[in-house]
Amino acid sequence: MRFIRRMAVLVGMVLVASQAARATSLIEEYSSLSLWQAAVSETGVDTFDSSPWVVSTFYNSGETDSLGIGFLGGFTPSGSYLEDVGPSISQWFNFGSGNSLASGFSSAVSQPYIQANLPASVTAVALDVMTYGNPDSVTLTFSDNTTETVSTASLAQTFVGFTFSSAVSWVKVTIPNSPTGTAVLIDNFAIGAVEGGMDTPEPATFLLIGLGLVFLACLKRRRRTA
Repeated sequence: MRFIRRMAVLVGMVLVASQAARATSLIEEYSSLSLWQAAVSETGVDTFDSSPWVVSTFYNSGETDSLGIGFLGGFTPSGSYLEDVGPSISQWFNFGSGNSLASGFSSAVSQPYIQANLPASVTAVALDVMTYGNPDSVTLTFSDNTTETVSTASLAQTFVGFTFSSAVSWVKVTIPNSPTGTAVLIDNFAIGAVEGGMDTPEPATFLLIGLGLVFLACLKRRRRTA
């Protein structure tokens, strides 16, 4: 009986490990654009320079770009829109790369965010992140509940790229505990697929591994008692 209990615990541990592997599909984070590009098959980049909303506000009405990405965002509690901004609006939006996408800005509200809803089969994401109003970091949350904190400097671009073992459907950029008068901006938003594909084993695979271990343990026990 003790032997059976031990084997049951072993199988349970294998199943728990399988669920943990599926819950976090982040493979690697990149701070270099060239290294990220070497790891993925890039399918496109939105630079926001040819957007129909250039130098104007566009509201969250379900528009998507040419890559099939739908951008949502704004700030809470009262704002729900994004702006395609650039040097022609203000020197404060001159990051040296043309236009960028900004959360709505207000001196009276906080918690700005930008969410990108991605097309199917995206397993790699990269972007330049900028902040306004002196926050020192942003948080990126992905559809698999992975969260990553990236250090930023106000009015300066910070590149960050990610690869995943399974497809992600959205990514959200926020400023944690942001004071009023802050904004988050993104530029050069790129999507792609991991080179060669990297699949996370299904729970059934881990279960078979666990049962195999149980079988081997049983054989070893029989030999000892023979």
